[in-house]
Amino acid sequence: MKIASLALPLIAAGFIAIPASSTSAATAHWEVDGGNIVPNTVANALFVDGEGDDWTGAVLRIDMTNGSAYQNSFGGDGPPSSAFIGFVPELAFDTYVGIIDDGTAGIAGPAGDLGGGVQSLDFPEVSITWFNTATDNTGPIQIANLTFSPDAQGTWELIVAFAGGQIHQSGVMESGVLPWPEPTTLALMGLGGLVVLRRR
Repeated sequence: MKIASLALPLIAAGFIAIPASSTSAATAHWEVDGGNIVPNTVANALFVDGEGDDWTGAVLRIDMTNGSAYQNSFGGDGPPSSAFIGFVPELAFDTYVGIIDDGTAGIAGPAGDLGGGVQSLDFPEVSITWFNTATDNTGPIQIANLTFSPDAQGTWELIVAFAGGQIHQSGVMESGVLPWPEPTTLALMGLGGLVVLRRR
């Protein structure tokens, strides 16, 4: 199982602290950003809500069969500063992972556990692992923005880890949109559940 293969390395690295059991729930969903000002692109914002549990890390892989990801010349893989957005408004819709002005997100590398190998968001493929060292990101928060050309197609897979467990989602991207299903709410798995997955 992919969840188990991801969780154990992140636990070992200290990104995830898994309790023996958990009764918490969490959500993760994509929203198309209607305020996008970058011509001929579609901006997708990733929101998570730990509902009391801290968000600790995420892994994302997108395999594109058409189109490309938008990367502003003043931007990078990480979130832009709001000070720079004042001078270059398009930066708010750059393709990045992390939290604007939070100062706690870091990039750990490609999404190897999901078959990744492309470390940069400048390419048609997106494959990245990022983490959060803050302890107070427990409510609704945006942790990424991905902007694509309107002809972008492909498949995506996402894992978001919280202090009490994780969410695993996947889907199909069409017309540059990472679909927003019913906001997925899953009971977060304790360590016992991970052991079962590991044995499988």
